[in-house]
Amino acid sequence: MKLTIALILGAVLTLCYMLRKIRKSQLQTSDAIFWFVFAVCLVIIAIFPQIVFFLSDLLGIQSPSNFVFLCVVAVLLLREFIQTAEIARLKEKMAQLAQTDALNKKL
Repeated sequence: MKLTIALILGAVLTLCYMLRKIRKSQLQTSDAIFWFVFAVCLVIIAIFPQIVFFLSDLLGIQSPSNFVFLCVVAVLLLREFIQTAEIARLKEKMAQLAQTDALNKKL
């Protein structure tokens, strides 16, 4: 029972922190949506741990905690890949802008 309360409290605190960052406009919309959905999923898992037990049994994973770790790692790796692609796109755009600016100054 204490663990469930701790999980719910941690998930709600994470959700509140994300909402505060969103209100202060310290996150872009796409990032805010991702973290908001992630925090809501944590709250749902904390309130209804039966979901994790059911899915881990369904997939044949012995421990529900291993299933949670697997899902979190997979989601964060996907997010990291998306961020890396965005950074590469922005670097290319910055290089093009620097080259255009240098050409404009030369003329």
